[in-house]
Amino acid sequence: MAPQPRFYTAPVALGTASLLFGLAVVEKVLNLFGGSIPILDIFPRQVLDWAVTLLIFEIALTLRQLVEMRRQPHGE
Repeated sequence: MAPQPRFYTAPVALGTASLLFGLAVVEKVLNLFGGSIPILDIFPRQVLDWAVTLLIFEIALTLRQLVEMRRQPHGE
C-alpha cells in the first residue's frame, strides 16, 4: 500500500478566520447601537482584515497541496 500524501490544509486557520469574522460582525452590530466588546480594543475592520488574511493563507496552502498531488505519478 502506498503512503498517503501529506496534507497541508490547516483547519485551525480556517476556524480562527471564521471566529474572527464573526467577532468583527458582532462588534460592528454592537457599534451601530452604541456598544462594544470590552476585550476588543481595535476597529472591526482590522479584525476583518485578519480574517481575510488567514483565509487567503488557507487557500494558498490548499492549492499547494492540490498541485503536489497532481504532480505525483498515479502508480505511487
